[in-house]
Amino acid sequence: MSFKSRDTKGIRVVKVISLVVAAIALLLVVIAIALYLAVRASLPTLDGTKFIDSVTAPIKVTRDAQGTVAIEATTKLDAMRALGFIHAQERFFEMDLARRAAAGELSALLGKATVKMDEAKRIHRFRARLGDTVLRLRYSEQQTLQAYADGVNAGLNNMSVRPWQYLALRADPQAWAPVDSLLVIAEMYSMLQGRTMETAFSDALLREQLNEKLFDWLKPRGGSWDATLDGSVIPTAPIPGPALIDTRAAKPAAPATTAPAPAANVSAISIAYADVPLLGSNAWAVTGALTKHGGAMIANDMHLGLTVPNIWFRAQLQFIENGAPRRLVGVTLPGVPALVAGSNGDIAWGFTNAYGKWLDWVPAKGLAAVEFTEVIAVKGGASVTLKGRETSVGPIAKTHDGRDFALAWMAHRPGGINLRMSAVAAATDVASALDIAHGAGTPHQNFFVVDKQGNAAWTIAGLMHERTKTGGAALGFAQVSEVAYEVLAADKYPTIKNPANGRLWSGNNRKLGGASGASIGEGGGDLGARAQQIRDRLREKQKFSEAELISIQYDNESRFLARWREQLRFSAAEAGKPGSADLLDALKKWNGRADVDQVGHRLVRAFRARVHDQLWKAWMTTLAPTLGKAAIVDGRFEYPVWQAITERPMHLLPQPFASWDEFLSAQVAFVRDDLIKTEGNIANATWGNRNKAAIKHPFSRIIPALAPYLDMPPTPLAGDNHMPAVALSSFGASQHMVIAPGREAEGILTMPGGQSGHPLSPFYGAGHKDWLEHKPAPLLAGPATHTLTLRPPRY
Repeated sequence: MSFKSRDTKGIRVVKVISLVVAAIALLLVVIAIALYLAVRASLPTLDGTKFIDSVTAPIKVTRDAQGTVAIEATTKLDAMRALGFIHAQERFFEMDLARRAAAGELSALLGKATVKMDEAKRIHRFRARLGDTVLRLRYSEQQTLQAYADGVNAGLNNMSVRPWQYLALRADPQAWAPVDSLLVIAEMYSMLQGRTMETAFSDALLREQLNEKLFDWLKPRGGSWDATLDGSVIPTAPIPGPALIDTRAAKPAAPATTAPAPAANVSAISIAYADVPLLGSNAWAVTGALTKHGGAMIANDMHLGLTVPNIWFRAQLQFIENGAPRRLVGVTLPGVPALVAGSNGDIAWGFTNAYGKWLDWVPAKGLAAVEFTEVIAVKGGASVTLKGRETSVGPIAKTHDGRDFALAWMAHRPGGINLRMSAVAAATDVASALDIAHGAGTPHQNFFVVDKQGNAAWTIAGLMHERTKTGGAALGFAQVSEVAYEVLAADKYPTIKNPANGRLWSGNNRKLGGASGASIGEGGGDLGARAQQIRDRLREKQKFSEAELISIQYDNESRFLARWREQLRFSAAEAGKPGSADLLDALKKWNGRADVDQVGHRLVRAFRARVHDQLWKAWMTTLAPTLGKAAIVDGRFEYPVWQAITERPMHLLPQPFASWDEFLSAQVAFVRDDLIKTEGNIANATWGNRNKAAIKHPFSRIIPALAPYLDMPPTPLAGDNHMPAVALSSFGASQHMVIAPGREAEGILTMPGGQSGHPLSPFYGAGHKDWLEHKPAPLLAGPATHTLTLRPPRY
């Protein structure tokens, strides 16, 4: 064969390969274009007219530049149909996940990865329980749920292509039913009270192993950081003697002498609970005597896990009620036909999570139990059969060391979940709003409400029960007789209206002492430092405007860490190793705030966390070594820790240290070495390098390559826990809101993560920049940029 023929064949091969590559590239481009067009076809309808069977008269739906939806309907039921329509087109996937999570049905959509989650939820049998509940609801609530479900299904049916997430999952969305809205409320129960559930079980186990005085010292219910509404303070328990706890007599644990290798930009310090914030929120209200316009005013920022899109959906609803026009404005929860927080023109309201005794763990020995079977469908795999047992007090939800425990939970009780709280939107004053909140079937909340007459009030919203015995405040396992609940009479609900100083506040702290506090019971809660700072800020002024009230939400002064700053300064000087000078210099330069450019805040925070972590481990190793990770530490561990490092009893000193100075200096060295390994030097260890936003879309967690297109930017965040400006990487203020009812035009509402759930929507991420920059965006919808009309077929 000649060289020429070989060259010709080689050229042909190259041409063939080139054609194949070009064809593959073209095919990929065609596929990409097809996918883009399919995803784009699933965008919500923003303009035009849609004919909807269930609506009774034309409904105008507009969106402003932020994507805030304004609905103008003739009746409330039509407004709920329109809200369901919009929720479905913008957020159906998130609604679907919420109802499936509560019902234990995620695996049917997502596959075997979520089977364990479904098994944990199926124990509660929420779909069966709430299916019965729907039949017992008030007729008006049934009507509202059905109207909303009709709107949701109309929204789905009027999309050109099913929501884009289902294209990716190769699944079809399932129709919405009235029970599904109650399931979304049940999921909020789990979100807001799930940690309390685990902590209550952990505390009961720990209480069994400890002397009562020792337990009360280790897990105090309050102390000097309390900022109760009635001024009550729980005295600090004395340090227990060596007869009860003696770390020097225990078998020593090997201490960590050097810091482990850290991940990039993340401190490797074991911080125990310190970065696991309580689900909660801030809220405060002032009466008309303290405002510049004479009307009462409320501020509210609900702290939750931050995601894309945000959990809330901004909306404005207008309709005729009792012959008069009604306008509701604020935030809604996709999946639920209600305004969650906001204003109706006469009143304005908001919430923080209430940490009370809303559940009990009951030893199941001797309890009659009925077996039940749940079948969990699994996408792409065989179904999983789960067998459970139900007792007279609740399902058997835990087994520990051979013992079964039943969960008696308000969410399981008749009346524990309903739509009654939505009626607050029709209240005309504080008194009528309080009547609705008392006994509403909602996760228990600190409910703040103000009216345009200048009144302000706080109470507990949610179903409260009177106990036949004193089990309401117990921290251990309950007896059956203690959970034979009777519904608490409305006039016995803890309530404060128009306090003499005109101020009400909440930071998920203990609210009251005495009999009123006992009626709430012990359910964890925050230390109180955040609430104390809010209270003190409110006391600094005698008159407030909207801007002055919301400024407290952005307060990131590290008042709580001031005493730890001095302790670190002293212990760093004692450490006396190379690098201490840089650390001391950073402390000297710290402005006392959790600003992104500050090194001092990060140093002090890490030092405190390390001390907490090491003392918890040392004391638990001594007291309850068999519990291990089952024992859960909480924010009020600050009390025994600070007692120990100030009073310095030798029987609490971890081994092998010879003195408290030596112990504290070792923690300084650990923190310093860890930060140098992480950041290169102390000067680079700013709070902003540690505290960056990680506000993600669920899909980017599965497919990280999608993060640049779906997630919010990883912006450094000012703020922290134990201060009003709660801001951690994926936890913080899900909205900032200030309202004086009747003055909604001056109201403020911002939220992170955006309004729309569709990445190609002009409203994807809308408003996030305002939230980041603390820019006070208006509460009311602005000029319309899009207009959609929903009409019945006869029009």
